[in-house]
Amino acid sequence: MGIPSLSYQAMKEHPEFAVSAVAEQKAMRWESSGLPSIFLFIVDFVLVWAGAVLALLFSSVTFQPSPTARFTMAVSRHGAILFLYSMLFVLSASAWRLYGRANRAELLRQTLDLLKVFSSAAIVLAMFMYFSQNSNPSPVVLVGAFVFGFALLFVWRGFLRISGFNGLNEPRNVLIIGAGAAGQELHRYLENTPQLGYSVKGSIDRRSSSRDSASGGSSFGPPALGPISELDAIIRTHFIDEILITLPGVRDLVREVVVQARRSGTHVRVIPDLYDGLVVGAPIESMGKFPVVTLHRRAVPELQLMIKRTVDIVVSAFALIVFAPVFAVIAILIRLDSKGPVFYNSTRLGKKGKTFVCHKFRTMVADAEQRKESLHHLNERQEILFKISDDPRVTNLGRFLRKWSFDELPQLWNVLKGEMSLVGPRPPVPDEFQQYALEDRRRLEVTPGLTGLWQVESRHSASFREYIQLDLKYIDSWSIWLDFRLILKTFYVVFAGTGR
Repeated sequence: MGIPSLSYQAMKEHPEFAVSAVAEQKAMRWESSGLPSIFLFIVDFVLVWAGAVLALLFSSVTFQPSPTARFTMAVSRHGAILFLYSMLFVLSASAWRLYGRANRAELLRQTLDLLKVFSSAAIVLAMFMYFSQNSNPSPVVLVGAFVFGFALLFVWRGFLRISGFNGLNEPRNVLIIGAGAAGQELHRYLENTPQLGYSVKGSIDRRSSSRDSASGGSSFGPPALGPISELDAIIRTHFIDEILITLPGVRDLVREVVVQARRSGTHVRVIPDLYDGLVVGAPIESMGKFPVVTLHRRAVPELQLMIKRTVDIVVSAFALIVFAPVFAVIAILIRLDSKGPVFYNSTRLGKKGKTFVCHKFRTMVADAEQRKESLHHLNERQEILFKISDDPRVTNLGRFLRKWSFDELPQLWNVLKGEMSLVGPRPPVPDEFQQYALEDRRRLEVTPGLTGLWQVESRHSASFREYIQLDLKYIDSWSIWLDFRLILKTFYVVFAGTGR
């Protein structure tokens, strides 16, 4: 794994590119160590070990007198062999590539993979015990270790699947460069193999020279998105995560693509068999049945993102339970205060432009949207933002709810579902997004949040530019520690009662 070395001829023709590739390769050695892979490795080891201990406990309680003493003795006698069993499992899992980039493999495939790994570890352990003439632990314990370990890992993998960790529920947006037979075949394969986790947004053909080429595409391949000269705009407009090149022998084109991809932080991979020897000797990866090599990879803080999602799930679930009585009281008060529904549900744009329904307690009169046009002359914000301090559409109870931010509590459900996060940019409405400049669309590269840098530092600023710049600053400087600081600042802002 890692960024492949370029051919000698390519380095000779473009020495500055070669130096950049070498520096990138060094960075990739660090990234390819894969903290999340190490994390999964450790968790699997612990769970397999826990399954073995449960098997010992089951055997001691079921078949032996004095279960506590027998269990302690069994652990001391058989701990080493079960430690070996756990290590054999994770090594087998690594050999079967269970710790690579998470894909969207169906549940049956994941179950079969686990059975293969357990079987491999069991066979090796049995051979070791046979040649070492070791008859302990008993077959009951070994079978129990298999059953308990498999059950624990099955539950753990199911949790990863439904919780959205490691991108299991979020396909990677792909752009194919090359509209020929190879590009069409790759497109068909990715479309017919959704478990790989790729969504083909379109293609670029090197023959494209104008926007007219983007007006349509072959019915047998991905739609054409435009000329190569507009690659940066295409990447941002369609939230491209990965570029796949299927054109043979076009070094200058690849160099141009990689330079632009580095600016936008996008993966670039090529199909080596079609690449005229430019990447001879480079490490080859696999995208299903297609061999590929990586020319650029965006460093993703996957462990921090896993922590972020874990915090979102735990905090939102806990808060929804704790605030359930508050929800009931607010719902009753809203119905008594004014006519209309309890909740205000609006369509918003989330990560990569995906639409979702954002939930809030209703704080305005029922016909607030119809009256908005007549109030534009009172708008206190600039450009496309709309805000009125003393908005006549807000109900009496609504002013109280907004002042203390109670109206946003239902968004905890959006956080639990993964549509929002506790911290992130504010989710825009579709009409607002249509007026964004190209650079402003970077706001949608991350999951929107309940609170963020703009909400705690410049909540009442009238400037749309300042609002955008603060969100982009958050994206560029994000870390899990920044999220924790913003959450603490949010408590201060809420308790100060500055909402309106």
